[in-house]
This record gives sequence, C-alpha cells and structure tokens, in this order.
Amino acid sequence: MLDHLDQRLRKLIEEKNWIKLTRVQEMSYEPITNGYNTLIIAPTGYGKTEAAMFPILNRMLKEDVKPVTVIYITPLKALINDLLYRIDWWASRLGFLVNRKHGEVPQKEKNLRLKKIPHIIVTTPEGLEIDLDWASRFREHYKNVKWVIVDEIHELINSKRGTQLSILLERLKHFIGYDFQRIGLSATVSDENKVAQFLFGSSERKMKIIRLNDTRNFEIKINKIDNNFTLWRNAAEKINQLIEKPTLVFTNSRFSTERLHEELEKLGNKEIYVHHSSVSRDLKNLAEGELRNGNAKAVVCTKTLELGIHVGDIKKVIMLRPPTSVSSFLQRLGRSGHIVHGVPKGEIICFYDFDVLESLALYLSAKDGKMEKPFIDDGLDVVAREIVGMVLQNQKMSIEEALSIIRGTYIYRNLESSRLMDLIQYLVKNNIIKIEENYLKLGQGFFKIWRFNRDARSSWGKDFSEFFSLINNDETFALKHNGITVGEIDAVYVYKHVRANDVIRISGKFWKVLRINTHKNTIDVTPANEGEGEIPIWKGENTSKSSLIVDYIRKIIENFNEYYLTMNEIMDKNSKESIIKIFEEYRKLGLKIPSGDIVLVENKEDEWIYTVLIDERISNTLSHILLYLVTKKYTLNASSRSSIYGFSIKGTPVDLFKDIINMDERKIVKIVLRSILRSPLYIATLKEIQPSFGKISKINTKEDKFLIKEALRQTIKRYFSIKRTLEFIKKVREGKIKMIYTENAGLLREAIFAHAQIRPWLSDLNLTIYQALKGGAYTVNELSEILGISAKSLENKLKQLRRNNNKYKVTSFVDVDSRETRWCLYEDFIDIVKSEEYYSSFSPLNNNEIFAVNLKSGDNQVEILFKPFDLINNPEEILRKIPFNNIEEVKIREAIDTSYQFLQKYYHVGKDTIVYLLLNAVAYLQSLKYS
Repeated sequence: MLDHLDQRLRKLIEEKNWIKLTRVQEMSYEPITNGYNTLIIAPTGYGKTEAAMFPILNRMLKEDVKPVTVIYITPLKALINDLLYRIDWWASRLGFLVNRKHGEVPQKEKNLRLKKIPHIIVTTPEGLEIDLDWASRFREHYKNVKWVIVDEIHELINSKRGTQLSILLERLKHFIGYDFQRIGLSATVSDENKVAQFLFGSSERKMKIIRLNDTRNFEIKINKIDNNFTLWRNAAEKINQLIEKPTLVFTNSRFSTERLHEELEKLGNKEIYVHHSSVSRDLKNLAEGELRNGNAKAVVCTKTLELGIHVGDIKKVIMLRPPTSVSSFLQRLGRSGHIVHGVPKGEIICFYDFDVLESLALYLSAKDGKMEKPFIDDGLDVVAREIVGMVLQNQKMSIEEALSIIRGTYIYRNLESSRLMDLIQYLVKNNIIKIEENYLKLGQGFFKIWRFNRDARSSWGKDFSEFFSLINNDETFALKHNGITVGEIDAVYVYKHVRANDVIRISGKFWKVLRINTHKNTIDVTPANEGEGEIPIWKGENTSKSSLIVDYIRKIIENFNEYYLTMNEIMDKNSKESIIKIFEEYRKLGLKIPSGDIVLVENKEDEWIYTVLIDERISNTLSHILLYLVTKKYTLNASSRSSIYGFSIKGTPVDLFKDIINMDERKIVKIVLRSILRSPLYIATLKEIQPSFGKISKINTKEDKFLIKEALRQTIKRYFSIKRTLEFIKKVREGKIKMIYTENAGLLREAIFAHAQIRPWLSDLNLTIYQALKGGAYTVNELSEILGISAKSLENKLKQLRRNNNKYKVTSFVDVDSRETRWCLYEDFIDIVKSEEYYSSFSPLNNNEIFAVNLKSGDNQVEILFKPFDLINNPEEILRKIPFNNIEEVKIREAIDTSYQFLQKYYHVGKDTIVYLLLNAVAYLQSLKYS
C-alpha cells in the first residue's frame, strides 16, 4: 500500500518512524481510494483515523480540491481538539488547512474560519446543524465537499444525535447536489450491516465493510467489598489499593462519581480528579491535561471518558459496580492498553452478590464476542427539528422536498406521507411553521421559544443555540432552601422516586422535601435532623441492563460447574464466596434458583415480590401494570420496583399478579397504555420532546393528541415491551413458567430491593380531576373508573378540592333518582342544576313543608327556617338572613315532623350556590320520606 501513496505522504510516515501501517490502514486504502462508502470496524488504538485520512489525503494531493473538502464528524466536543491536532499534523505539512467548529471555539478563531476557508473541518452533528441552518455564508463552501467521515459511529447510532446526523447528511447531499463519499469509524458492533445502512442512507455508491477480526485479549479482576454502613469508605479504600498511576475509575452516575471522589480525598489523595457531564469545561480540561501529562493518579468519571479522548497511556481501568451493557464494559476496559496488541487491564468493584453475577456475565459475553444490537431512535421530534432547520436554511421548503430528504435516511425510509402531514399540521397549530401555497415557512411562534436574549426569556423559553442540539442534557431539579440552591437531582430520578416529605442526602447533608415544582424544576427543602427514611440517590442510577446480562446469568446458573474454573481465574476470594453463597442458600431453602422458567412469589411487609430472571423491559411493564391496579383499587400510596431479577408491588393486600394472569390480552394492553401514561418515564419523555414540537403551554389531552401519542410511542420503545410481556403472561397461564409461593425467595430477591421504589407520578392531580369533571357530574366510583385512581384516594382529594380557596373548586349534590352523591366543578354547578338530566334532584315534592338549616362559619353559626316555596319565589329574602359569604358546614332537617329525622349535610358552600343546595337537600329528604 505504501507504494501507492504520494511521496510527500510517505515522507511524513517515515518522519513518524512508522515501520509499517496497521492492518486496518492497509485494508481500508483500496475501497476508499475507489470511492466506496466504507465502514471501518476495529478496536481502539488501531489507527482508524489515519486509515480513513491517508487515502483521502492521497487523492487530495492529486486532485484540484477546493475548501471545504472534508467534513470530519465526531460525537464529542472533547474529541475535536485531539482530532484537530492529529489530522493537522499530516494535513498542514501537505499544504491543507484544518479547522474546528464547536460552541467553545473562541470568536477570533471563528472569524478566521470565514477569512481562510479550511479544506478539512472537524465538527460535531450540532456544528453541522448550525452551518446548514444558520451560517448562510459559510455553508456555501460545503458545495465543495467530497468526503464525510463519521467517527465513533457506534456511539451516535444509539441516540437522537445519530438520527439527527442521518437527516443532516441527506440535507447536505440535497444542498450540494452531489453524492459525496461516506466513511464511518466504529468500535466492534453486533450488526455491522445496520450501522452501514444507517450511515450510507440514500447514497448510490458501492459499499464496503472493513472489519478487523483480531480478538483482543483483556485482563479483568472481580472484587467484592463488604456492604455495610461504611460502604463508600470500603469502596474508596479498595480502589486506593488497586490504583496504578494513571487509572480511570468509572462509575454509573454523577452522584456516585462525586461520592467516591469525596471518600478518596478523605484518604489523603491529592492527584485525583472528577470528570462527568455536569463538571465545567475548565475542570474537564484540567483532568484530561493532568492525565496526558502523567500528573494525575486517577480520574473518577462517568461515560464521558468512555470514548476515544486522548488522555495518554492509561495503566488500568477500575469500574465501580458493573456497567449495564457489554458494549460499555468493553469501551471502558479498552481505555487501557490503548495501542496495537496492547492488553486492556481492569478491575470491577462489586457492592452486592448480584454485582458479582453481573460482572461474570459481562466477562463471559465479551469473551464470546456477544454484543448488544444497535438501538436506532426514530423519534418524530427529530424530524420536527429538521423540518424547521430546512425552513431556516431555505426560507421556504416544499413539503414534497422535505419528505424526500427525510425518506432518504435509513431510519425514515418508510415514513408515510400522512404521518408527516400530521406532524406538519401540529407544528402549524403551534405556530412554529406555516404553510403558504404548499411551501413551509417559519411561523411567528418559533422565536418566542428559541430566543437570542437569554436574560429576557421566560421560564419556558429556550436559548437559540439550544435549537441546534438534540443532546439530552439530563434535565435536573434544583434543591432550594430559603431561595438558595443547595444541590441538584436528575429530573427522571425525581419523577420516579421523590415525593413530598421524603428525606434525601445531598453533599453530606440530609434534607426533607417540602414541595416539588415541575414548572420551575425546583424542590423546596428544609434541613432534616436524621437520615431515617432517606432515599439513597445512588440506587436511582440503575439504567436498564442489557438482556445479554440476563442470558449469561441464566447460563451461569444452569452450568455452574462449567464456569467454576473461570471464576477462580478472575475473582477474588470474596467474589467467589458471594456466588457460592447464592447457590448454597437456595439449596438449603430447597428451591431451584429462579431462572427464566420459575417465579418465586413472596409477601413481605405489605410488598409482593416476584423473583425471576427476566428482561428488564418485561419487568418494567409488569411492575407498571401492578402499580396501576393498586392505585385504582386501593391507594395512591403505592410503589413498585423492577429489575432483571424480577419485580415487586407495595400497597395491595392480595396477589394482583393472579388477576393479570386471568385477564384478556386486550384488557392487559389497555391497562399497560394507561399505566405508562402515568409513568414518570412518560412524563420525562414528554418534557424532553415537547419543545421540538413548539409546545410550551400545558398539555391538553384533546388538542395535543399528536404529541401525547408520540411521547407514548417513544416511552414504550425505550423502556417497555408489550409483546414480550404478553408472551410471558401467556407462559405463566399455560404453566410453562411456574409460580412458586414461598416465605423466603432467597438472595436474588435482595437484588430487586436494591432498586429504588417507583411511585405513581400525578404531577397535577387537581388539573386531571378538573379536566375529567368539566361539564359533567360524576360519582366517586365513576370518576375512579375514568381516572384509574382508587375511590378512597379520589374521595379524599375531592374533599380537599371543595375548599373555598381552591383554584379547581368542586362541590357535591345528591342525585335524587339514584340516591348517590355526585361531584362537579363549582363553575359548572348552576348549569347542572338547570339541566334536564338532574331536574328532579332540585325539585321538591312539597313546596310548603318547613325545614331548618344550620349554617356554620368558623366559630359563628345561625339557624334559619324556610319553605321550598320561599327558595323558589323569593330567594333574596333567605340570602339576606345569611351573615357570611363562605359557609363551612350546612345541615338541613325537617323542622315540624320529628318522626322523620333525616339530616343532609354539605361542606364549604358559597353564598351564591346555597339556595340550590337547599333545594337539593329538600328534594332528597322528601324522596326518603315519601318513598
């Protein structure tokens, strides 16, 4: 291959002292030189960037290229500086200008980019979005683009940013009018053809997949620490022993990162840094720089350092608890041994016995070359953003052209015209775009949401720069004490787990939750004296675990002896004892370890626990069904848990899973959909996507059906599996999966308890009741059926809403025909009184009987005698006798005939409705008397 390279390029290779090129660089040369769309798959450290750039630079030296010639796209801004240096080393010496584009580039450099147009630009999907949508001068130079390289495509394909990029590439092709060559660089993936189709889209070029089949060995050690009240201290001490300078210590959440760093500092470590998404760019740069310079002992980080940011030679990787997927496990491990034929070296620190099981499962899966399939996000919120982007770019865009571009992607190749029109009509409804003569144009509402002046925007406004990004910035709630922010918690965690009166620990202090404000994303707190009832925030880090982990845990359970030798090789003493302890306990209990064909059922302290190895999306679906049934039948004070080890439900005296087994499938699906609409996961998804559709006000169930349907669809796809849940229930019904009731479900049951409880999220129950009652009058049971809330909980809530100072005030009256109490909105009460449907409920049978009413307000009360005749013909006279406007309690009885001592009561009545309620009481009391 070297013989085919331009002499100037060969000279630079010699200057690098490279004796030969890597195999992946040799394999990639011919297809890229011949113009094939190429996907290069190889582990970290094999020179994939040069594998793509060498044949391109070689052709650039031979051809008359004009800037911009190459767009190099990477998922992380942090990678841009590394890549700029790496590519510039070759390109600048060959006479080509390389530049970068991202949000933190100094203004001086941005201005220079307009004066000296680069041949190669290194950017992110967001950078390309800005150029196409808004940079009218600079994007003209994109008409010279011949090559687009997408780095770390395995990371992009699993996110909305990847979906965004796939449409951007089609928009770029449409803008240029040329089928540019596409090259993807990827770590090992399970479905390379899907990744290739995703990247190449509508391109008609021939394609080639280059896969380096080298099996990369790695060293791993699984360690188990004591899980007691000094857990974090134990973890820090163990990690301190294992660190080999420099080491990356990966955790599964920002909270765990900060908590571990705090403990490591207490041990006297001064050269340990933190790196996660909430840390400032300056602190990230400091951590990266100290690693590169060899000064850092370790950096405690989340997945922000999983990708290929150059941080020097990492001696070891330590993982605090096992990651949730095989791909993440390999990505983290691969940060050490970052050279060709280098051997990655890592340690896993386990808190629990089941952590050990999962670590072994990850190891075995990686050794077998098994990885998760790509999860491609087909959210219509991305399409909405890109439609608006096209309008920003072109001022106007025909609907046919927009559909053609979007259908050019692999993801939306089958998008129906009717579905796109529904989306467009919803954007028009929200005034984000408008339609004039079949052309899409920008609507006036766009700049009301996406604003240039950050200071002037309202609480729901967005900074204009945020329009170009689909990065989910992990929305947070600010904890406020006397108006001062004392900490932050992830929004999804709040929706799932936190409620008023809970105690949470932030920055070493305990705080009691007073109020949760979802509109301002704030939580009012007050200091708590103790941690009793504390919600352990780090337990909320449990993102869904890969089904491969489930598969391999089953293999371990079913073939324990086969894997015993492997355990001896990679586990410390405590880890081996943990796994043996699991098997030994179930042997003593006389139970088979719950795998895929057995469910152990246990009732413990008002919580029903179902232990079974199961895909987490099935577990999640079942726990949500149970949570819905409990809140409907019993109480809102309910909670559920779900994990790969099973699920649980709290708040029911009976085994509701039996009810599910006997249900019709259509009814189960109906309940699933209702339960998801009440799920914290749905609420989080809805809040994430609604700005893309231009929806900034409260959601209306009638007007926003398109948005609700799309949020529901995305939530189901991400977190649930209706089809596989129905299959699971069917197997239980048919006896293929056995239910075994026991008083002790063993150690794997503890894995379910390690997950924080999920509670029903009724963000504005008052508003929900208001919307359900509007225009009608319902009994508690009827309203319970409509809302899926237990009658007892609902009745208590209605009693709160009838108070006079309530925004959604309700009132009640007796339906004389059915003798049931009906509830309605206070604002609708007069209309209901005058309706034909309830005429008899306000029409006394005898208008001349005398009744007594006792009216109470605070410490004051008055009794008045009246006839129904007076209420009908001279109501003002009665009202003049009432000395207060708001009446807390009303008691009506017959004044003369004491043989019928029926009494009717009403509470929190306004003077403007008292006459009608007196008529209702009389009509009801007379119906009882004369029946």
